[in-house]
Amino acid sequence: MLTTNNENKFRLENRFIKKHLYQIENDMFDPNAFVLDFIPVRAERYRKYQQYTTEHNAIDDRVMPESEIVKVFNKIHSSYFNFIVDQGTGYVYGNPISLNYANSVGEKSKTWIEEFLKKQNMAIKQNLLGTQQGATGTAFLLVDMDGDLPTLRCIDSWDAYVIDQQKAAVYFEDGYVKDGFVKYMYLITPDKITTYRSNVDFDWSTPAFTKQDDGTIDNLIGHVTLAEYKNNDGSFCDFETVEDLNDAADRLMSSVQDEVEQFRWAYMMIYGTLLDKVEAEKILKTQTGILNITEPDGRAEFLTKDIPTEFFSFISKMLNDNIYKFSKSIDLNDPAFAGGNESGEARKWKVMQLELKAKLKENFFKDGYNATLEALLSYMRTKLSYNDLDIEDITQQFTRSLPVDTGYIADTINKLSSFISKETALSMIPGINPKDEMEKKYAEMKEGQAILDQYGPFGNGGVEDGKHVLGTEEGGTPKGNDDEGEPNAKEA
Repeated sequence: MLTTNNENKFRLENRFIKKHLYQIENDMFDPNAFVLDFIPVRAERYRKYQQYTTEHNAIDDRVMPESEIVKVFNKIHSSYFNFIVDQGTGYVYGNPISLNYANSVGEKSKTWIEEFLKKQNMAIKQNLLGTQQGATGTAFLLVDMDGDLPTLRCIDSWDAYVIDQQKAAVYFEDGYVKDGFVKYMYLITPDKITTYRSNVDFDWSTPAFTKQDDGTIDNLIGHVTLAEYKNNDGSFCDFETVEDLNDAADRLMSSVQDEVEQFRWAYMMIYGTLLDKVEAEKILKTQTGILNITEPDGRAEFLTKDIPTEFFSFISKMLNDNIYKFSKSIDLNDPAFAGGNESGEARKWKVMQLELKAKLKENFFKDGYNATLEALLSYMRTKLSYNDLDIEDITQQFTRSLPVDTGYIADTINKLSSFISKETALSMIPGINPKDEMEKKYAEMKEGQAILDQYGPFGNGGVEDGKHVLGTEEGGTPKGNDDEGEPNAKEA
């Protein structure tokens, strides 16, 4: 039976990477050995994604104690993980990423790639990639060449692995054959794409992949078409450092709710009668609230707990503050964000930790996007004969989703205008592409000048010969007087 020694749940250890690359380069690749090495990584990524969606949190694994007293055992999920990931994704990828091109790039090449990305809904895919990037530590985008035109497809992070971006990558897909459900595995190298298929009713713990007879095709574009978009160098998710704190918050809320729901904050004491277990259960089931006490001195009263509300508030606030702090996220209930008294520039200083995390995300996303663009450029050169565009000719521009103090920006640009270029000044304005804006401004100036030129000394202007714009003839003023103030001869 195949086994693995890979204990790294975030990425394959380097020795396993070297093993699989060696086997691939020497046509010895063992798909089943790779699957077993990949299982710990896959399980961790899927576990984290379920926490992001709140499908399964750590509190779900708590076992209810065997007790006749404990009747309620809540497992309440907080949404911290979801909020942390969505905030980071919205902050970095809320505005579509724009591409800027070098002046040497032809208009046809720019138009093709921009229209292709638009048709592929790349703005939406950026958000999907950003979500998986933050929730599981990495994300994957496939340039699928199965057809006349390439297609961009997001692959779940627990179903893909880039062994080396320049050499090999693997991804999995579900399939169905006559006998039942199967799993397909695709090995992508710059030279070829190889398909493996599992047995029916596939089980990850006992993989049985075999190479398909017709499962090897040439990779016509010469690039690994699966690109990885890591969240950071270690492929850690956005809430990696606060999982225990989130679990503590879940348990706190659940325990408090248990107290309220089962009335553990108050116990009834009954005097002057005997109440056995059967009678007590009968009373609880009927929930009539009526007790029949026959003894003259009998009575019933509640013994209530003094619930430490201040303690609960303190613990809850401490957990809340630490979760935001250690995940480098922003609590939007903070007075600095809940009100409108602070300027956008002042808020920027309060989001410094979020910005540092965002910059790291952005840098790794750029690396993955470049790998995707390289595959597309290779397709353009191979299939469309567009040879005027290289990856060095493209720069990616990110803009943050933040409240903007336009007054502050305008004042800053005005003060710096004599020291910086117009393009640099425009780049300081969020949501503005400097090159596009300068081209629009130049086009407006040309259009305005063309209108003015119609009424110049050499322009027709659409008026009768010999007359100026205001309807006067040569030598006359708008009021019909000559230079001496006398009535124009023709008007007289």
